[in-house]
Amino acid sequence: MKLQDVSIEILSQLIDVAEQFSKDEYTRSLDLLSANSVGRHLRHILEFYDLAVRAGNTGQLNYDKRERNLTLENDPGKAVSKMKELIMLLRVMKEDMVLKLEASYCPDARNDVRITTTFYRELLYNVEHAVHHMAIMAIAIKIEFRHISLPENFGIAYSTVKHRQTA
Repeated sequence: MKLQDVSIEILSQLIDVAEQFSKDEYTRSLDLLSANSVGRHLRHILEFYDLAVRAGNTGQLNYDKRERNLTLENDPGKAVSKMKELIMLLRVMKEDMVLKLEASYCPDARNDVRITTTFYRELLYNVEHAVHHMAIMAIAIKIEFRHISLPENFGIAYSTVKHRQTA
């Protein structure tokens, strides 16, 4: 399966879940999530994907310089629209490409890390990053929002799913 397809599968699962939330539930600050909301976790996933997809056009990527679009965090409908947009963009991106990744691990926010990566490598990172946050979201949903139905294997690493199938 291509990384674009895996990413589309993840975004489709997130759409399925986001569409089940009321705005109040989506934005509710939860002690279980260190006073964060499910919406905040979803926004975080979407902003990383958005940056990676846009890097396909610019060749430059810096996850530290994300927009932090609070609309995606506070409105599940806007988050669903963004996911549908990302799915459309991923469907037309067929080729891998070299990217320049910058990151900062210093308090003064200068870009102290500059490395060469690829679009596919960053999609792989985004898959793992999304699954990690989906696992956190799943815990909150199972405890706080029992009426919300999670897709099969939501927040479970693909390697774990494969292992379970062969065990």
